[in-house]
This record gives sequence, structure tokens and C-alpha cells, in this order.
Amino acid sequence: MKLRGYEFSREIRKDTGFVDFVNDLTNLINNARYQMRIVTSVPTWTGEDGEFLLYISGTVRRLYWYDPTNSTWQFIEWNNSGLGQATICGIVQLTGQTGDISTTTIYLPSAAGLYRINVYMICTTAGGGSLSCTIGWSDIVGAKTLSPASAVDLSSTANGSVGTAFISSVTSVAITYATAIAGKTGSPQYALYLVLEKLVT
Repeated sequence: MKLRGYEFSREIRKDTGFVDFVNDLTNLINNARYQMRIVTSVPTWTGEDGEFLLYISGTVRRLYWYDPTNSTWQFIEWNNSGLGQATICGIVQLTGQTGDISTTTIYLPSAAGLYRINVYMICTTAGGGSLSCTIGWSDIVGAKTLSPASAVDLSSTANGSVGTAFISSVTSVAITYATAIAGKTGSPQYALYLVLEKLVT
């Protein structure tokens, strides 16, 4: 929606207050110039339909809006770094894999934070063996490893596995992945998909 230009009579144009109001209204609608209410306490009152505001407390930032259907305030939250939602910082998409994958970096954190790793692996050519995927990182205590997804039986292309894990990683130490096939027989192949998301810095 945009306001077009209007021509007013000479008498109306003499009222500078009215002209200023029209100009301000035109800027507001055409250029989206507006101010948002800022509060430091969580809203508890019954809001108007479509009411929204910005909440600031310490390092926490929330955008609140009132949901009249459920009579509640809803919000999204971020911290001083400006993360309003998970940010994808590493993706792996590998197909036609026939053997182990040695430890490989997904992402090197520039700051300590909380991350979510999503693992999806499937058998694409049947053979034999058990496929596992290991994620590595370092937290404030030291180096850690885990396998978010259960092992995949490579004897059938109907087999696959998914898994998700939350990890707390320190700065400047790589988050890594590796795969291994135990008891391999025949010529199995597999596909591996990983998505690493930054949640909090």
C-alpha cells in the first residue's frame, strides 16, 4: 500500500500543522518509518489483536506479539549476537560412499556456543557390514565424541538411520565427523547427510 500525492486547496495548505501531519503519515506508510514499543518486563496484560513490542533484559532480546486466538503472548528470542533462530554453519552431502571416512572438519567455531548436529545416513547399495557416524568436538572440559544416529545395517537399501544431538563447543576447536564400516562384506555403498546449526553463541 502506498499513498499517492494529494493536491489541497490554498486554504488547507495554509494550515502547516495539517500539512506536516499528511507528510508524516505519507512517510510512515510509504517508507515504513515507525517506532516499536520497548519494555524491560515480560508482558502480562491482555494485548490488542496484532499488538507487538520489543523486550530487552540483559543480553536477552525478544520480539513479542499477542495471539488473540489463545489469549497469550508469543515470542522469538535472540541474544546480543543477533541470532533469532538457528543458523546453519555446516552441511555435508555425500553419496556413493564405499568405505570409512577419516575425521573431517564440518565447522571451526569462532566463538564458544551451543550447536545442534543432525545426522541422516542410508544404505544405497546392499552388501554387508554396519555403518556408524561419529561426531567430535571439544567443550570446556575437553574433547568429546558421540554417535547421534544408530548404526545402519548395510545388507539392505531399506535400512537407514537419523539422529540429532546438542553439543557445547569451545572456540577455535573444530567440530568434526567420521564414518566407519564394521564387518564389511561385499561392496556396500551409503549416503551421508549432516547439518550443523548454531543455536547460541
